[in-house]
Amino acid sequence: MASNKKVASLIEKKREISKKIEDLQNMCEHKNKATKSTKEYEASSTFVIRRVCEDCNKIVGMPTQQEIFKFLDGNG
Repeated sequence: MASNKKVASLIEKKREISKKIEDLQNMCEHKNKATKSTKEYEASSTFVIRRVCEDCNKIVGMPTQQEIFKFLDGNG
């Protein structure tokens, strides 16, 4: 039983942290963007190329085909 309570407590802390991150990302102005490889979604093992805010790490858009080629070439 004790381990169930610990797991529940950790899940609640994870939810609270995720909410705080979301709040900070929503307040960010996303002025510094870069093309990066990032997980498709939190629990995913699949990586995708996206435009990401360098200040808050939020995905803010899709890169152009030219930006993708530049990223893959190592210049992005």
